Amino acid sequence: MKKTFFALLSAALLAVMPALAGDLKFSSLLGDNMVLQQQTDARIWGTAAKGATVRVSASWLSEAVSAKADAKGRWELTLPTPAATFEPQTITAESGAERIQASNVLIGEVWFCSGQSNMEMTLGGGMGTPVEGALDEIAMARRYKGVRYLAVKKDRATEPKEDAEGVWEESNPNTVSRFSAVGWFFATRLSDALDVPVGIINASWGGSVIEAWMSRELLAGCPDVDLSKASDPQTNDMYKPMIMYNAMFKPASRYTVAGVIWYQGESNISIACYEYADRLTAMAAQWRKDFGRGDIPFLIVELPPYDYYDGQYGLQDGHGPIVREQQFLASQRIPNAAIIGTNDLAYDYERTQVHPSQKRQVGERLCYMALNKAYGYSAVPALNPCFKTMRVEGGQVIVSFDNARAGFLGVDEIRGFEIAGKGGGFHPAQAEVRMSWPGGMTVVLSTPAVPEPVSVRYCYKDFEVGTLKGANGLPLIPFSATLPEEKRFP
Repeated sequence: MKKTFFALLSAALLAVMPALAGDLKFSSLLGDNMVLQQQTDARIWGTAAKGATVRVSASWLSEAVSAKADAKGRWELTLPTPAATFEPQTITAESGAERIQASNVLIGEVWFCSGQSNMEMTLGGGMGTPVEGALDEIAMARRYKGVRYLAVKKDRATEPKEDAEGVWEESNPNTVSRFSAVGWFFATRLSDALDVPVGIINASWGGSVIEAWMSRELLAGCPDVDLSKASDPQTNDMYKPMIMYNAMFKPASRYTVAGVIWYQGESNISIACYEYADRLTAMAAQWRKDFGRGDIPFLIVELPPYDYYDGQYGLQDGHGPIVREQQFLASQRIPNAAIIGTNDLAYDYERTQVHPSQKRQVGERLCYMALNKAYGYSAVPALNPCFKTMRVEGGQVIVSFDNARAGFLGVDEIRGFEIAGKGGGFHPAQAEVRMSWPGGMTVVLSTPAVPEPVSVRYCYKDFEVGTLKGANGLPLIPFSATLPEEKRFP
């Protein structure tokens, strides 16, 4: 009797051993609680036995979809997804006797977030880096049951990896303090605005330079980049070229997303700052190619005011405005891109704090821009006022702007404008807002110190909090401009 029992038990164990062995797996970036992009063909991928057939079914589909694992056991397929729903779904993969399942899956909008510490910064904050309003957001997190979050684990590689690690998390008071603060405020506001679930994939690394997020092929054309530093143990990971692209972005780019948010640049203040626009433009093109979804929206967050100074991480005084200009230039070059102005989002006491606390406004502004750029709500006035033209009349500089026809706020105390003459230094200028027909609102600048001005700039310092805002409450983008030689005074 005992022999019969153990024989039957052994046979049962042998029958389930293939399933327990776990040849069949989803990618680490797929699993319970994830959000899939709605109304598209969403990529599903993983590993199985070499040459095995994998059948994937979904609770919203009447028929399964199949794929065959290659010689390395890799398989990939796409699932057609329905319109967004808060109703939990399941995805099941089967291969032979093996069966795995992802449950509590939502269908909605998925955005990819990346950059350095201001994107990585969590809702719970860090040592000396609080997030304004975080307590209420954490305590009331269950209001946003449709918001899900995945942080790609930090990793580095000199060659592209097949997979990256990450776990999808639901929103509740025990989890959201670990979510990216900017990502959280963006996702919750977007979920409210569209009434759909929103998933955020965050692949960020504090202190990382843009070159770390670029491919080997792109960096090969940059004479100042030494690719051998990618494997140099003496080089800080933050400054190693291509390692984060290979280990974190490339595998995550297989996930089907609606758009990209990029919040980086502080570490390029002293590293190739004049090449930043070229590199960000090239990187955006590469990323979109990897995602394989065309010119999906690419939203760039402007560097916050911060007193960059020598002696801290090798940063240089006065280079902050250069990178901000480069960011704006990239936003004009990259198709379907936009910049989110933040020069008003710092308190005076945050002069030496590179992680300003007002992350809610950053996330909200990203939401407004996404509504405008990605979801067809072009009437949402999400664009920042920005420089258009300048002219000089009677010793005054008259500046006109794009995205400012409805006027300006903050005109009672305009600070930050400076003008300069030929060969002279910049001097603070008195500023007056005037209506100009048909061009719209202008700002007229003058100072007795500069009788013949040829140049103008605004908030062109590392730390200067912008006071002039458009009628939509969004700040004027910092800029510098010089009158063409042929239009100057004789």
